Amino acid sequence: MRFPDSFIRLFLHMPSSYAHNMSFSPMMEEGDILYRNAFENAAVGIAYISPEGQWLRMNKRVAEMFGYTPAELEALRFQDITHPEDLDTNLDFLKEVREGRREGYKLEKRYFHKAGHIVWVNLSVSCIRDTEGKVRYFISVLDDITEQKRVRQALDESEARFRGYQQTSPDGFMLLHSLRDQANEIVDFVWDFVNPAGEMISRQSKADLIGARLLEVMPSNRSLGLFDAYKKVVETGETWQGEISYPRQTHGIVWLRITAAKVDDGFAVSFQDITEHKDAEIRLRESQDRQRRILDNVVALVGLLRPDGTVLESNKPSLMAGGLQRQDVVGKKFWECAWWSYDPDVQASIRDAVMRAAAGEQMRFDVEICGADGKRIPVDFQLAPCFDEAGRVTEIIPSGIDITERKLAESQREMLVRELSHRVKNSLAMVQAIASHTMHVESSIEAFRESFSGRLRAIAACHDLLIATTRSSANVAQLVSEQVSPYTSPQAERVTMSGPPIILGPEASYAFGLILHELATNAVKYGAWSNETGSVSVSWSAKLGKDGRTEVIVDWRERGGPKASPPERKGFGSVLIEESLSHSLGGQAHIEYAEEGLNARFQFPVEGVA
Repeated sequence: MRFPDSFIRLFLHMPSSYAHNMSFSPMMEEGDILYRNAFENAAVGIAYISPEGQWLRMNKRVAEMFGYTPAELEALRFQDITHPEDLDTNLDFLKEVREGRREGYKLEKRYFHKAGHIVWVNLSVSCIRDTEGKVRYFISVLDDITEQKRVRQALDESEARFRGYQQTSPDGFMLLHSLRDQANEIVDFVWDFVNPAGEMISRQSKADLIGARLLEVMPSNRSLGLFDAYKKVVETGETWQGEISYPRQTHGIVWLRITAAKVDDGFAVSFQDITEHKDAEIRLRESQDRQRRILDNVVALVGLLRPDGTVLESNKPSLMAGGLQRQDVVGKKFWECAWWSYDPDVQASIRDAVMRAAAGEQMRFDVEICGADGKRIPVDFQLAPCFDEAGRVTEIIPSGIDITERKLAESQREMLVRELSHRVKNSLAMVQAIASHTMHVESSIEAFRESFSGRLRAIAACHDLLIATTRSSANVAQLVSEQVSPYTSPQAERVTMSGPPIILGPEASYAFGLILHELATNAVKYGAWSNETGSVSVSWSAKLGKDGRTEVIVDWRERGGPKASPPERKGFGSVLIEESLSHSLGGQAHIEYAEEGLNARFQFPVEGVA
């Protein structure tokens, strides 16, 4: 801006207070008024400085810029408020102007505001000379660029931080801009920036990438779908993330985790090499698959729980036992699974056991699970807590073994113990009765010993027969053979036996065995086996009785022996037969003493026909 000399002279010689408050007379030239208004209201600061640096005049923008009043500035030199680092440069330029080596200069300069902070300005300096060429005063135009400097400094700092981060980041980073055709369609992307990690991961140097086209350097980006993904990022502004396996020409496969975001008409992309992580995931998955296959092939029911009881895993046998699928249990609380649904009390006890295991306690107890068919399956159940290095429970392993066979064996053992106790008591009672009766009928100790021993052997034979067969029943044929064989061997032709397979229970076996023993010993002493020619036939059959139960009929017939005659007195054998048939067997006996020999028929109910 050039002011007329008349206006400048007038303005320079007015007192400061007058110059800022004067009113111009109508006689003043209209141009001078316009120049003064322009000077005072200029958007930039304008000041006149003496060759010594004194502030001569300034517009109000200069005063506002530095926080002083015009009068305060006129009492100062520009050197007084110039930043020391900029002062020498400023003075050197002024010296060159005074010496005529330059007419003016421009520079960025710092001043101190009255409040103490720095004010950055773009300074333009020119001069007015006298007729001899000496500088009369300097004209300074000052544009406040403090805010621009602050923004630029912040931007420079941000860019420096960005570049510092990108230079040291382990993640690859690249900037690319779009390459468009005449229809404004994106046909490729061009590299603008690549950080060192990007060079290392891509196995490409920055010199080869900057300015190069993406699809020319890395054509697989199209087949992998990356080009389309980047194109969508630029066109929509939406950030894209993904994991891909990226083929290298000479370095095999690399797994990358990629994030792309729009930047201007292009995109920024960051990527991590996660190959080791992926390989570890694959190895872990393979290990888990192997473990699952192992667990699925063990007999035990095995699973894995979080400390809060959430099911993480369950092996195949445990799922099959309950007729379940993996999705039926994984993610649910263990006690809420179908295995325990049959009883709320059982669910509560399982929940309590899980909480105790989560506190570090090893739990073991027998419990029943609900099977696939609704039946209960007894299991030997355990909850084993797993601890980390700090002693915290990280997981709980539930396991169970089907103990159905053990429970059946226990039940069978208890039944056998009860049966044995019952048999022993019965046997002792029978031995006591035999001893008592034998003592009353035998006349000598020797006779007692012989009779008593024979009857004990009969009981023992019955007992051995029961133990050798089903342990709770005996076949009539076996019972007859066991009791009569000691008296007929080696002349087995002197006895015949016939009849269907008929099963006797334990009590019937003992009772009927003793009856057979008494008949056999009587035949030896007085009947068919007391001579060399007599014989005995034993036959049996079964029929349905009036009460609907099966009854057995046994016929004992003696032939070829002495004539049978009723005993003069009722001996122990007769009493045993009668009591055994009526009380022990619930049946009846009919004995006939015939000329040709003894005929006896016994009829009593049995357990069944084999």
